[in-house]
Amino acid sequence: MSDFKRMTPKGVAALALTLVAVAACGGGSVGGGAHAGAGGQTAAGAAGASGAAGAGMAGAPARDGGAPGGAGPAGSSGGGGATGTTDASAGTDASGSVPVLGGCSQAPTPAAGATVIDVRAPATLASAIATANAGDRIVLHAGTYANEAISNRKFASFVFVEAAAGDPVTMAGAKFTSSDHLSFRDIRFTATVMLDGSSNFAFHGVTLDGGATEEAALQIHGQGSAGASHDVLVEDSTIKGGGRTIFILGKFAPSDTWNHHLTFVRDDITCGSHNCFQISGGRDIAIDGNRISGTTTAGVLTAGATRVAITRNRMKGMAGNPPCATQIASPGMEWDNYAGVENMISSAILIANNVVDGWGSAVQLDAARDVAIVHNTVADGTGVRFNHRVPHDQAGNVILNGNTDIRIWNDILPSISLATGEAKPAFEAYNVIWKGGGGGTNDVTTAPTFAGTDFGLAADSAGIDAALMNAETPLVDFENRLRGPKPDIGAHELGAPAPAACP
Repeated sequence: MSDFKRMTPKGVAALALTLVAVAACGGGSVGGGAHAGAGGQTAAGAAGASGAAGAGMAGAPARDGGAPGGAGPAGSSGGGGATGTTDASAGTDASGSVPVLGGCSQAPTPAAGATVIDVRAPATLASAIATANAGDRIVLHAGTYANEAISNRKFASFVFVEAAAGDPVTMAGAKFTSSDHLSFRDIRFTATVMLDGSSNFAFHGVTLDGGATEEAALQIHGQGSAGASHDVLVEDSTIKGGGRTIFILGKFAPSDTWNHHLTFVRDDITCGSHNCFQISGGRDIAIDGNRISGTTTAGVLTAGATRVAITRNRMKGMAGNPPCATQIASPGMEWDNYAGVENMISSAILIANNVVDGWGSAVQLDAARDVAIVHNTVADGTGVRFNHRVPHDQAGNVILNGNTDIRIWNDILPSISLATGEAKPAFEAYNVIWKGGGGGTNDVTTAPTFAGTDFGLAADSAGIDAALMNAETPLVDFENRLRGPKPDIGAHELGAPAPAACP
């Protein structure tokens, strides 16, 4: 069970072990990479099929109806959850779960009068943690602290590791194995932070910097004997550099063994030499309200996934158009020739309320299943690219034949690209698509008129008051504002009221 701040019964909702080939964004050619596979969460407000709560996205309801959830990250692990409500929370699960508004902090905070353990370099974090009790504050004073490996430190509730007020504190990376309930604040890490079979970790206002190496800035690891890592929150932080800047690596096995309930919210993420995110064995993941800056590589890669919500992010590419902002894929032996590769399917992916420009493609699909693409604004490049792949397992059996159950509605997209052999989307309607490739019900082919730097629609633009409301449609927009009874197409709702203030 997760113990993050403001969780209520109602409420949310590293090092690559081997190298493999991963398809590049764009035309689907094969390039260098690492283990593919990923996980995530159901559309916000829905109970996950495996019993984990849905989450993260501000407002997308369950596909089978029910009230939509509000903003919030992935719920903690547990039994089947109820659908979300129309307040600022998302889906629930049987173990408690989810925080409130996506714009509000969910990180735990120490109690007044908590015991303080002062640490000054060259003393170590490990020695302080060894003497700490649940609820204690470990205060690091100005200086540079060594890279440490910390194992088997478990607490009943959070221990707080923080920089002393006004003190610059740098740690040269850290590895935590079979540890739990540690919260970090205002610390700069200059090498990989790895969580190996660890749980209930929170990072608030930290910097995770992978530098010019090929390693991750943050690796959430679940392939070793310590098992999966889970219930991790990273909020209001800067994450940059490395190869796969955030690398979630789990077993090539059924999804119940994967890393799970991972939340990234309001972070500033700059892609490393391979991508910003690579999710290779994870589930119930919320990537919500972040700024994701592309360099020459992909933004978010899920190469085998279930229940991932990629929502309300500002995805900004650079001159030269990095390949794709999101790549949703299933690997197969053609990319990852490992036993169990048939388990690494990307499915139940929600891509909603994102604002995207400067990328070659906003969404690239490489053999994915059950993907909802709704209320996104894509200013340039290709909106959605369907590549046709037929991944196989080690025995040569077909895992997926192309992309299936892809639903695209209420989006502003320059175009849709459909490769030979690909079926049309299972549902396509009420989009603004002005450069070709569309053809859904009530699609608009007039180019939108943008106002401002974040590609909101002008009052007289195509797409105003023209969106569809159905059981999956989010009720809030990019800014977490409630949409009107006649919502606009795209990520922004013109004239929507400001969201409720944080409690």
